[in-house]
Amino acid sequence: MNEGSTSRRRVLAAGALGLAAGTLGPAATASAVTSRRGRFDGKVVLITGATSGIGAATARAMAAEGAKVYFCGRREQLGREVANSIRVSGGEATYHRTDVRVESEVRAFVDGCVRRYGRLDIAVNNAGIESPRAAPLAEQTLADLENVWRTNTAGVFLGMKYEIPHMLARGGGVIVNTASISAEVGFATIAPYNASKHGVASLTKVAALEYADKNIRVNSFAPGAVDTPMLRRAAEAFGVTYEQIAQDYPIKRIVRPEEMATVVMWLSSPESSAVIGTDVDASGGYLTG
Repeated sequence: MNEGSTSRRRVLAAGALGLAAGTLGPAATASAVTSRRGRFDGKVVLITGATSGIGAATARAMAAEGAKVYFCGRREQLGREVANSIRVSGGEATYHRTDVRVESEVRAFVDGCVRRYGRLDIAVNNAGIESPRAAPLAEQTLADLENVWRTNTAGVFLGMKYEIPHMLARGGGVIVNTASISAEVGFATIAPYNASKHGVASLTKVAALEYADKNIRVNSFAPGAVDTPMLRRAAEAFGVTYEQIAQDYPIKRIVRPEEMATVVMWLSSPESSAVIGTDVDASGGYLTG
């Protein structure tokens, strides 16, 4: 495989990770995640971008461990399917259609969670989109940059802006933001996405510093290539296979959304009580070395 193909694969992998872009379907319940049932009994968990991919897997996994899940996404049909799949499995979930680019909708979403369940313990700010096209920076448009930033970065900012006051009122909480390996390294041709995820990691560090002494822990995590419809679309568009993409990762495989859900749950649990303001590498070794 030549250098150009390797670079193309790396751009492909980076541009399709860590987002609420893949759907597991109603049949793929949280039972696929190895977990201790009841770890989140009584906890109220809010998740943005949970109609598919990592967000949906996290919603199912949290509900399987006893959490009351309140989640959003723009695609109503998928939202209803995820909520129904959780209820069928014996969990508790409420879907609230929300566009995280719109401040009033984010505020209504967070306030709706507290009205519905009386509290907010854990917030997972996961909603995101990829760069609309691969191109050098000088060929990108301001509109593309603003749209990606609006969802990926401003969406996280707005989520924390309205989540934190509720957590302060209850004496604490946990926030987990979905970043990316693109938050840690640069990838040519996807400047809007790369910049947006660097922003997520930065906002995470700032919020962690500001609220650590208020008993609010804030962290993010950095997925690599995750098996989602977004990655499948990108693989087809670039003419590469999963096997080729996997060669850029020490783990030598594409990870599943359920694996990312376990990372979120660990960051949300007392087991990570000393982890604050960190972007946890969940890339399958891409960021190692």
